[in-house]
Amino acid sequence: MLESEERPLPVIGAFWLDENDYAAALKIFDDGNKLPRTWKEWRKIAEEMESGLKSYGHVVERVRIDPITFPAWCAAHGTTPGRQGRKMFVAAVVEEKYGKQD
Repeated sequence: MLESEERPLPVIGAFWLDENDYAAALKIFDDGNKLPRTWKEWRKIAEEMESGLKSYGHVVERVRIDPITFPAWCAAHGTTPGRQGRKMFVAAVVEEKYGKQD
């Protein structure tokens, strides 16, 4: 067996938004104008991405973003509440839960 076949695939973090938080999240994200206008549209895309990753054998960890606390987390970590901030936040939560992955 090849070494790559022996190791499990890394956990993939995906930012997740509750329906009630979606409008507020769009306002705080510096790239909110690039996301779907409605939560239902966003959820459909997010679930399709999640399903695709799972079909390849990945564990997908949904990481909820709270639009009230997220800007402060970003400021404390030297980033802005947008794409980069979401990536950093999701990575931090996944690492905290699953440890450092290759």
